Amino acid sequence: MINVLTRFKAQNGKEQALLELLKSLVQPTRNELGCVKYELHQENEQLGHFIFIKAFVDHAAFEKHQNTGHFKRLKKEMPELIAQKPEIIILSQHA
Repeated sequence: MINVLTRFKAQNGKEQALLELLKSLVQPTRNELGCVKYELHQENEQLGHFIFIKAFVDHAAFEKHQNTGHFKRLKKEMPELIAQKPEIIILSQHA
């Protein structure tokens, strides 16, 4: 299994637009074969900071996700909404 955390920081005034874009990925991604978990969270203390907590059955499923239409739309629309490049953390579970 592959676990991924992705953190986004919205530009000032673009928080709601980024949230809506990120939310639009949740259901299509959950419907993908190989998706185990796909959750969108907002940091309580940081307005406009969003985190995806994701799990896929393997790296191939994660790569396939990155080639879907909804993911490609995110990559196209996201740059005008974010304040910095998203932080992506890939995790290996040990226990």
